[in-house]
Amino acid sequence: MLKNFVVLDSDLDDLPVGTFSYDTLTNEFAMTISKDVPKKDLPLSLEGFANRDKYILSHADALRWVRGRICPPGRHNIREILKNNGLKEYDEFNLLMLYHAKCDMDGLYLEEIGS
Repeated sequence: MLKNFVVLDSDLDDLPVGTFSYDTLTNEFAMTISKDVPKKDLPLSLEGFANRDKYILSHADALRWVRGRICPPGRHNIREILKNNGLKEYDEFNLLMLYHAKCDMDGLYLEEIGS
């Protein structure tokens, strides 16, 4: 099943800056960056891709973006973090969803748009 999200930026008055999807059957991520947003206005985590005219991110690129927003699996207290959040095992998508992909590096967050 495909889960689809819009990528919003609270630093830009919740402007949509792209789309994000996750396939629950293949565990693959995909992401697009909107060409309507000026490159200079994108957060650094997306600006680098746009500066290389890469607006459609592969699974590997989207996964790199995800991993930059969640706790790494080797974090010293990861078991406690998982337990406190009701997770039985490390799962990148579930960790990302705990806070809708919000992190302190930028104003990006995900909002589900349907499946």
